[in-house]
Amino acid sequence: MLLYIALQFLKSGLLLLPPYCYLLFLNEVITNRRIAWLGGVAALYAAVFAAKALVSVCIQAVYNRIFPVMTLEAKNRVLEKYSELDIEVLARYTAGELKERLHRDTENAVRYWEKRLELWVAAISVPVMACILLYLNWILAVVSFLLLPASFYITRMIKSKSNLQYERRREILGKYNDFMLHNMFFWKEVKTNCQQERQRRQFEALWKELGDSFLKSHIFWFLNRTFLAFKDVFLTRMGLYLLGGVLVIRKMATVPALLAFMEYYGDFVNRLLQISDILIQRGEQEASLKRLREMMALPSPQRPYGLAHFESVAFCGVGFSYGADTEDILQACNMKIERGETVAIQGESGCGKSTLIKLMAGCITPVSGQILWNGLPMDAVCRQDIYARAGFLMQESTLFNLTIRENLLFGRADAGEEALRDACVRANIMEFIEGLEQGFETIIGENGIKLSGGQKQRLLIARLFLQDTELIVFDEATSALDYRNESGILNLLLQEKGADKTFVMVTHRGTSVARCSRVIAWKELAR
Repeated sequence: MLLYIALQFLKSGLLLLPPYCYLLFLNEVITNRRIAWLGGVAALYAAVFAAKALVSVCIQAVYNRIFPVMTLEAKNRVLEKYSELDIEVLARYTAGELKERLHRDTENAVRYWEKRLELWVAAISVPVMACILLYLNWILAVVSFLLLPASFYITRMIKSKSNLQYERRREILGKYNDFMLHNMFFWKEVKTNCQQERQRRQFEALWKELGDSFLKSHIFWFLNRTFLAFKDVFLTRMGLYLLGGVLVIRKMATVPALLAFMEYYGDFVNRLLQISDILIQRGEQEASLKRLREMMALPSPQRPYGLAHFESVAFCGVGFSYGADTEDILQACNMKIERGETVAIQGESGCGKSTLIKLMAGCITPVSGQILWNGLPMDAVCRQDIYARAGFLMQESTLFNLTIRENLLFGRADAGEEALRDACVRANIMEFIEGLEQGFETIIGENGIKLSGGQKQRLLIARLFLQDTELIVFDEATSALDYRNESGILNLLLQEKGADKTFVMVTHRGTSVARCSRVIAWKELAR
C-alpha cells in the first residue's frame, strides 16, 4: 500500500514536468534561439514520457496485488458473518438486499479507500500547482481561482441529488434481484400455473424503473462534468487567454509564460475534475460502507460448545408452527436418533416431514422445547461443527451457476480428481458427466436448470458423498430417481454405513422404508 501511495505521488510529480519542458522549449529554443538546447529538451520530453509509462505500469501491477485481494477478503468476511448469524436475523433482509451487500457494497467499500488515496494525492498536488500558477503570473492565477467557489458549490448540490438517485436505484435493484432469484428457483411453478405473462409484465416494469433511476443518477454526474467543462473551456480559458493577451501587450507577462500557464492550468482543472468526481461518487461509497459496518456490527450468537463427533440428536418437547394464526405442525415432539442407526421417518406428502429436518438443521427454530446435539442445546453448539458432522440433502438443496466440478467442491474444497470421480461413480452420475463435451467443466446454470430432476439429485448426492459426514439426512432426496437408481444408491449407503455412520431418511416410499432398521411414523411425532 505504501508503494502504491509513493507511485501515485511520483506519477503526480511527473505530470508537472511536460509543461516545464514546454516552457524551456519556448524560452530557450524559440525566444532565445538556443538551437543546441533542442536535443536536450527533446531528450527530457522522451525521458519524462518513458518514466510516466513505466510508473503507470507499476501502479497497475501494485493495484492488482492490493485492491482485488481486498475485495475478495471483504466478500469473505461478509459471507462469514452471514454464516454466523441466526436464520431469523438473515430473514430480516431480502435475498436481493443480501446479494447487494455481498457484491456491490463490498466493491464500493474497497473503492472508497482506493478513491480516498487518489483524493489525498489530488488534494496535495492541487496546492502545488496553484503555487506554480501564482509563480508564472499571479494576476492570471487569482482570476482563475475566483471561479472555484461557484464550481464547488454546484458540485456539492449535484452530489446530494446524485446520492438520492443512487439510493433509489439501489432499492429498485434489490427488488429486481429478488424477482429474478425467485423466478430462477421457481420457474417450474411459474410455468405450471401459466404465470409467464404476469411475470413478464412485472419484469418489464422493474426493468423500466431500474433504467429510469440509472439514467437519472448518471444525468447528475454528466451535469457536473458539463458544468465544469463549460466553465473551463468557454469561460475560463477564453477569459484567461484574453486577459493574458492584454498582460502581454502591457509587458506584464510573456508569451512563453502565458502558454506554459495555460498548460499547467489545464492540468490544474483536470485535478479539480478528479476531486469533483470522487466527491460525487463518495456518497454512494460511504452509504455502502455504512451498510457493511451495520451488518458486521450485528451480534453473533455465542455458541461455546464444539462437536468432535456425532453421538445423538434429540427433540425434547419441541413445538412448531409457521405463524400465530396457523395450525401447529409439531406439539411436544420427542424423538431421539443415535449414532449407528438407520432411521426412516414416514408420513404422507405435505404433513410436515421437511419441517422436522429443517428444525434439525437449524434452518428454523422451534417455538417451544429444544433440540439437543450430543446432549447439548443446539443454540449453544457451533453450527460449523454440526454441518461438518452432519450432511443434509433437502428437497430444495441448491446448485449454483458454476461448473459441475465447482458445485461438487462445495462438499470438500480440497477434493482431487480421483475423489470427485469416485463420488460421482457412487452416485451413478459419472457416465452422464463423461458424455458431456466439457465433462466436469460443464456449467449447469442457476440451480442446475440445465439438468433434469434426477441428474440434479444424483449430483447433490455425489456432493454429499464427498463431504463424508458421520450423519447423513435425506429429505426425499431420491424422489426424482427411478427405482433402479434409488435402490443402487441406498444399497451403497447401507453397505458403507458401518457402526460409526448414521442414516436418516424422510420418505413415503415403502421400498425405501423396508431398508431401515427403525421407522418413525409422523403421527407419533405430530401429536
